[in-house]
Amino acid sequence: MTGIALIIARLMLGIPFIIWGVMKLRGGEAKLVPVLAGLGLPDATALAYLVGLCELVGGIGVVIGFPVVLFSVLLGIWCLVTGYVGHRKDVNQFLSHVAMAGGFLALAVASSGMAAA
Repeated sequence: MTGIALIIARLMLGIPFIIWGVMKLRGGEAKLVPVLAGLGLPDATALAYLVGLCELVGGIGVVIGFPVVLFSVLLGIWCLVTGYVGHRKDVNQFLSHVAMAGGFLALAVASSGMAAA
């Protein structure tokens, strides 16, 4: 059952990032560029595409399970950073990012074999 649960967890955590990454790379970055520019970040368009690429690659890595621990930790940190930078004024959005980070970190621990039985 543990193996099936880990596969389901990987799918539930990774697929949204694949979708979000594809959406940003296929024109959805237009919504992100004003947000990034408003934060004072340089070259917001290039950064928006980089965000899309990171989300796509990270999501694929989590779904296929290689290297799941690395991508889970990175996406967990990603969720905390983007939650704080982009959503700290919206408690619901911020907490959803914190919850996703917790899921990614739990997946990293479970997938590494360090979880208690």
